[in-house]
Amino acid sequence: MATFQRIDVQGAKERLTQEHVKMVDIRDEHSFDTANVAGSFHLTNESISQFIKETPFTETVLVLCYHGNSSKGVAQYLCDQGYQDVYSVDGGFESWRIQDF
Repeated sequence: MATFQRIDVQGAKERLTQEHVKMVDIRDEHSFDTANVAGSFHLTNESISQFIKETPFTETVLVLCYHGNSSKGVAQYLCDQGYQDVYSVDGGFESWRIQDF
């Protein structure tokens, strides 16, 4: 069984420039609608089946939350579903915002 890896926001930003990389944001709807990483997928309990249906297991998945804690559980869940290259973004959206990406 695969396990997720951790990545800092700079590494995540660099990975997003590559092909076959998806960013998923697990923050609440209001936070996501207020500010998000361009092109990210808002992953919720309601949208997860759509994400799995539309996203090949060969894609790299970066999981973003508020501060880099909740993303770990979701990253492991995605590994358990069959994704092989999954990262929890350390520091979450707060670090992304501070870096001013």
